[in-house]
Amino acid sequence: PGDHGSTFAGQPLAAAAARAVLQTMEQLDAPALAAQRGQELRDALLGLDGVEAIRGLGLLIAAELSDDALAGRTAGEVAAACADLGVLVNGVSKTALRFAPPITVTTSEIDEAVRLIDGAIKSGA
Repeated sequence: PGDHGSTFAGQPLAAAAARAVLQTMEQLDAPALAAQRGQELRDALLGLDGVEAIRGLGLLIAAELSDDALAGRTAGEVAAACADLGVLVNGVSKTALRFAPPITVTTSEIDEAVRLIDGAIKSGA
């Protein structure tokens, strides 16, 4: 009585899965990849009319939208327009969109997503 257990603590299958994930992350050089792709995403978003600032680190960033870009909408409404175009982002405040793409995102996927996000922003202008 009083002992505390954990479903996955020390369980061989869970430990093997965790080890495989860590090995893959090392092979990808995950920190460098996140920094590189994050900078690509940051630069591309800053190139859009209506994106005033970017905050965050690596691939977990937020874009602050201008009043002109929002055109009376909230960031949540812009996020919904992005979803209609096939890009999932999150309106985390009235004026900010959060991005959290996978670490394996490619440059061409970033380019395509940013093109679609631009269209979602312009759809309300």
